[in-house]
Amino acid sequence: MYNGDEKLVHNGKYLSNTMLDFWKWAYSDILHNMQRGTFAEFIVKCALENIGIHTNEEQASIKPYDLNGPIILSSGKPARIEVKSAAFVQTWDIKHPDRANYSIAPAKMPDETGDYPYLSGRQRNNDIYVFTLYTATDRSENILDLSWWEFYILPTYLIEMDEKLVLQKTISLKTVKSLCPVLSFEQLGDAIQECCKKIPIHEYRIFPSNT
Repeated sequence: MYNGDEKLVHNGKYLSNTMLDFWKWAYSDILHNMQRGTFAEFIVKCALENIGIHTNEEQASIKPYDLNGPIILSSGKPARIEVKSAAFVQTWDIKHPDRANYSIAPAKMPDETGDYPYLSGRQRNNDIYVFTLYTATDRSENILDLSWWEFYILPTYLIEMDEKLVLQKTISLKTVKSLCPVLSFEQLGDAIQECCKKIPIHEYRIFPSNT
């Protein structure tokens, strides 16, 4: 892992350009939906670490979920957390910000080596969804100010038990709000931990690869 001080090298000589320069150039627009999604994962990671639960040391880009969470009491295993992000503003205009959706589509299942075979079935490879919402409606607001963020926790088994939701690839913000209480950043870590105490042993549904 890099810390930002590392410099580019050319013909054995260090240049003045650093990894920090690269990060600022490539990833500083957090309003962009891809960067905002990664930033939302980082916020959830911080919320867990604030209550003493340490997650991934780096972003879990090769895992079928985003973060390791608290231990699930029924299984004794760390919760697999999937973080989803939406916002009322982003780099470009949104025609209908009030109609935000989150993906809950089943994803390819990794095999025992961690690879994703072409014909692999699909499954929700997580135990908990954390839906995040950046509520500011003006781009001039500070996206680092967590008072602008809302959080919703939905255990995956509740989706799997709902005969309508289980077949959906997306869930609307309106539906999320009807199922989950809104949480602040201060409440988020404890709420995830409490959720992990209530998740039952559950077999997640497997869908065909072309679903």
